[in-house]
Amino acid sequence: MMWQSYLGEAEAPKNEDGAVAAGSGSGGGNKRGRCMLSEVDIIVMTGMTGAVKEVAAAIGEIKVEDSHPELYGVVMFMPGFSEEALLAAYSLLLDNKAYRTAFVKMTDSHRVLWLRTYLAKHYYM
Repeated sequence: MMWQSYLGEAEAPKNEDGAVAAGSGSGGGNKRGRCMLSEVDIIVMTGMTGAVKEVAAAIGEIKVEDSHPELYGVVMFMPGFSEEALLAAYSLLLDNKAYRTAFVKMTDSHRVLWLRTYLAKHYYM
């Protein structure tokens, strides 16, 4: 009908004779239609594939840095300091790998000296 062409409705599929095919097209002898990609589609898909591969590689390279396994015990069980002050020092050490490594390697007397100095500067003493 004429109004169908104005509304953009598709014409019913026809067989080889030009007659309208019966049914929904899901009959046993029908082949599934293949989607043809344009050159632009292929370029876009290739670019997206590369981008996804790069993101996956970046995620794979992320390494979670664990704190030193002894750090909590070394800091939190130092005698003579409030728990609040020790938590402040522990937080700094977690954020700074160089401080953390050096602190764990110190002797107990040097740890006490370091904690006194740090905590005095930050108004915990």
